[in-house]
Amino acid sequence: MNFKRWIQDKIGIGENRDKLALLEKRINALATLEQWALPEVLPIPEPLVDRAWADTMNLLDLPESWVSCPKAIHRSDPMFRYPFQVHGGDALKVLREYYETGAEAALRLQTVAPKAERILDFGGGYGRVGRFLSTAFPHAKRMVLDPKSSAVDFQIKHFGALTDDQQPVDLIFAGSVFTHLPETDFHSTLGALLNRLTRNGTLLLTLHEFQSQRFSFHPFTEESALRELEDVLSEDVYGSVYCSESFWREALSAVDGSWTYDLLPERFGGTQAYLVVKGNKG
Repeated sequence: MNFKRWIQDKIGIGENRDKLALLEKRINALATLEQWALPEVLPIPEPLVDRAWADTMNLLDLPESWVSCPKAIHRSDPMFRYPFQVHGGDALKVLREYYETGAEAALRLQTVAPKAERILDFGGGYGRVGRFLSTAFPHAKRMVLDPKSSAVDFQIKHFGALTDDQQPVDLIFAGSVFTHLPETDFHSTLGALLNRLTRNGTLLLTLHEFQSQRFSFHPFTEESALRELEDVLSEDVYGSVYCSESFWREALSAVDGSWTYDLLPERFGGTQAYLVVKGNKG
C-alpha cells in the first residue's frame, strides 16, 4: 500500500471509495438480474400508455388512423430505458417523449418522400420510429436493419417489418446512427447507404448540431450506463460523435455521384438535426 492510499484510509476517503465501488457493482448485478426477469414487452400500465399515446396524437395533430399504431416497447430499448433512468422514473414524461420522437420522425419521412414504395429503417433499433412507418406508408415495403438481432426480430414480430433484402430502396432513414459511428465507419456507411438509393431516392439522417471541431468520437453513450441490456454495442464502434459541417460536406462529396443536402428546421428528439440527402444518379 502506497503512502497516499495509507493517508486516504486514515481519513476515510479510501474506505468510502471502496464502498462506493462495491455498491456500484451490487447495483449493476441487481440490474442484470432484474433484466433477466423482464418479459420481452415491458408491462407498462395500460392507462399510462393510453394517456401518453393520446397526448402524442393531440400534440402532433396526427390522423385518426395513427391511433392504431403498435405501442409495445422492448425491455432492452435504450431509447426508452435511458431516459427513464435519467428522469427518475417519471414514466409519463418518458413515454410522451418516446412516442412523440418516433411519430414526429415518421411525419418527416412522409413529408420528404411521400411516394416511397421501398423503405429501409437503417439502425432502426427496437422501433421507436418503425412502429409508425406502416401507417405513414401503408402501401410501402418496409425493411429494418440493425446490428442488434433482438431489435430486428422485435420489429418483425410486433411491427410487421421485413428483413433487408439488400435491393435498391426509395427512402432510407438513419436516425441517430451517424451520431455514433467512428470516422472510418461514418464514411463507409454513408457511401453504402447512398449507393442503395434508387434514382430519385432520399436519405434522411440525423446529426448532432455542427461543431467547430472537424470530428470527435467519444466512447460513451446511453448504452454505457445500461450494461445489463441484451445486445449492448461495444464502445469501440458505438460512441458519441460530433463533427463540423465542412467534415460532413467532405464526407458527402467523397461518395460517387452528385449529392445535395438540406437541413430541416425541425429537430429529431428535440436535439439532433435532420439532413435530407438526394442525388442525381443519371
